[in-house]
Amino acid sequence: MLYRRFEQLIDIFRDAPTAAPPNKVLPFYLYYLRQVWPSFVALLIVGLFAALIEVALFSYLSRIIDLAQGTPNTEFFSVHGGELLWMLVVALVLRPIFFGLHDLLVHQTISPGMTSLIRWQNHSYVLRQSLNFFQNDFAGRIAQRIMQTGNSLRDSAVQAVDALWHVLIYVISALVLFVEADWRLMIPLLLWLAGYCGALYYFVPRVKQRSVESSDARSKLMGRIVDGYTNITTLKLFAHTHFEQQYAREALVEQTEKTQLASRVVTSMDVAITSMNGLLIVTTTGLALWLWTQSLVSVGAIALTTGLVIRIVNMSGWIMWVVNGIFENIGMVQDGLQTIAQPITVTDREQAPRLAVSRGEVRFEHVDFHYGKRSGVISDLNLTIRPGEKIGLIGPSGAGKSTLVNLLLRLYDLQGGRILVDGQDIAQVA
Repeated sequence: MLYRRFEQLIDIFRDAPTAAPPNKVLPFYLYYLRQVWPSFVALLIVGLFAALIEVALFSYLSRIIDLAQGTPNTEFFSVHGGELLWMLVVALVLRPIFFGLHDLLVHQTISPGMTSLIRWQNHSYVLRQSLNFFQNDFAGRIAQRIMQTGNSLRDSAVQAVDALWHVLIYVISALVLFVEADWRLMIPLLLWLAGYCGALYYFVPRVKQRSVESSDARSKLMGRIVDGYTNITTLKLFAHTHFEQQYAREALVEQTEKTQLASRVVTSMDVAITSMNGLLIVTTTGLALWLWTQSLVSVGAIALTTGLVIRIVNMSGWIMWVVNGIFENIGMVQDGLQTIAQPITVTDREQAPRLAVSRGEVRFEHVDFHYGKRSGVISDLNLTIRPGEKIGLIGPSGAGKSTLVNLLLRLYDLQGGRILVDGQDIAQVA
């Protein structure tokens, strides 16, 4: 029952706007996040308390060490029993509750619900595109972009709101605890933060650019492979396996090279941050020991600062991959925009009346159509087909026979002229 409640918080089939999704990355994110904002606000609140509880555990460790040093063994539990009981409640009751709520929001609500909502709305919108849209792209690439955009948008949004928010609260709380022990303990952490942010500022845009290129190459490879399988009968009859292998090989080589270029940036970032992490541990621990030798901090403060710094260092590696993942996913979303955010070219006008066929007369008046080019297919065509009349279209391949039928079905909009059915312009009716 509890799982079901969280799983139903997002209505994946909610009414979607009929207009095209935004074609810029940030507006595109906001377009979908606005539809599920209560879940993300709840995740922010739960994440705040979860991070504070994590930091509190290190504070409790420092407190226990100091209490143990200043209290006789036989009196420890009788004197500090109430404080220890509260620590027990935080560790065994509050921590599981907030981390459980976090997991329910991420795994039961946002991950399945938001992903399916994005895929459904993108699929529904792309289905309304004209025939020309599908003829000018790989079916496999269109499907790949619809599927991966939902995953990538959700992952990057959850990572930004969940992981980065958690770490921000964690680091701020750690700085506060350092100041309470001795303000000088926060100097190495502040210097490390400056270096860490500088490394992210330098590397992240490069990761993003390489990720966009890698995602585009991956979509191209997927499109070629899927379209090859889709048209396998034609390939078997009129092509050669060697040529099809070479066609896919070119895309695979390009995709591999793009991925390797992106991985080089990630490896360089990893080495730089690992070096800074080692420096942070050494300087913070050394400073805490020196302050202790001067009787300026307690043994508990040494345990607190060392434990928090090691935890932050471990989290920095995680955050590095989170940030890398965020921008890799943003790159995939940016790649998906090339398909998903395209305007629909063949549309009915607002409140258009339905086509009423009484006699069945079809009239082509000065029709021009060249598949978006200036000339080459149909120019100034005039043709009248009387009610009940049957005609045959004869001509060589490419003369425009199928095009003429497609224009009558309004699979394309005309570049000039009009087509009338019983005196009604087919571009003005539904």
